[in-house]
Amino acid sequence: MKRISGAELQEHSVAELGLDATSLDLTTPEGIAAALRRAAGFLCPCSEKELVSAVVQCLQDLVIDPEVLRDQVSEALEALLAYGDLVESRVSTPDGLSDKGVLLYLTPPTLVSRKDGSVFLLGIAPDHASPLPNEYAARIDYDGHVRRIAPLPEEPLASSLTQFGLLQLSMEQWLRTPPPMPPRHCILRYDELLAQAPPAGSIPGLRILDPSKPVHYYRGRWVEPGKQNGRFLARRPQAYGAELWSYVELENGHPSRLLDLPQFEKRGRACDEAWRLQAAIDANRSTPQQYRIRQGPNPDAFLLDLFSPVPLWMQRRWNVTGHPAPPSGSLLSYVLPKTALQEERTFMKDMLWLVDSREAGQNGV
Repeated sequence: MKRISGAELQEHSVAELGLDATSLDLTTPEGIAAALRRAAGFLCPCSEKELVSAVVQCLQDLVIDPEVLRDQVSEALEALLAYGDLVESRVSTPDGLSDKGVLLYLTPPTLVSRKDGSVFLLGIAPDHASPLPNEYAARIDYDGHVRRIAPLPEEPLASSLTQFGLLQLSMEQWLRTPPPMPPRHCILRYDELLAQAPPAGSIPGLRILDPSKPVHYYRGRWVEPGKQNGRFLARRPQAYGAELWSYVELENGHPSRLLDLPQFEKRGRACDEAWRLQAAIDANRSTPQQYRIRQGPNPDAFLLDLFSPVPLWMQRRWNVTGHPAPPSGSLLSYVLPKTALQEERTFMKDMLWLVDSREAGQNGV
């Protein structure tokens, strides 16, 4: 039996995951994402908690602060869900009447091709670190949780990769964006359904997002109901799994009606509908959610800072256009090319009614 050092263990494990052991280790975003994909191949279907705990247990002896590691693994898992490597699905009892929680499932190995001939890879092969033969796997560019392959001159890359069993999605199929609409129209859809909901009783542990609190501090907007009246985005605990997302009507702080989410994208995540609904509520109150534009790491790029979470389809779009960056005084940040600036500003305005924080300040928002 040979005893190896921690550095040797790192190098061997990184190479087994298909990464470059000379520039990456298991605690880099690329290493954590690869470890999550590999563990998911063995464990799924499973809960988010199970998957995160399994990866943390494998890596905790390689880091100084295991609690920081857990946060990093949780954030990486959110990124993989946004990207499409994994999908969430609610599990019900055979009678279909009661929920047992949310489980993670593998997305089959899939490619999304871009106009320039490059492809993005998503999905997980349960029995292998990569579904591709070595000559293609060696060309994968790992950038955080994103995997790209650039084509060789005159190479029909997408058609070549489909020969190895990869599914192919168009950009539109991958993004799965809802139709644009005015914020009031978005709210009315939920108001009409909430008005038809049966009366709600006492709901222990209910929290609401208070729209009167500043839009630039998302976590601080969540409060326990006091004596509020009106309709609010809400969360409440359940026996198993993550908290449920809801739209609730309060009368003097007490729930009178409650509507569970999602309602319009049944196969989507409840939080995605919830975050878009809240963006509509904020915009309709003339206090729209904000973003910030900063100079990027080079003259041809800019940094986009967000102060509220955005749906998966928005994150997928930015994973294609650019890549995530460490947040700086924000909840999320992305590096995007300057050539995409006006297009992304328009898209954010049309789909989530977001405004530039500089313009919001000038307008007194």
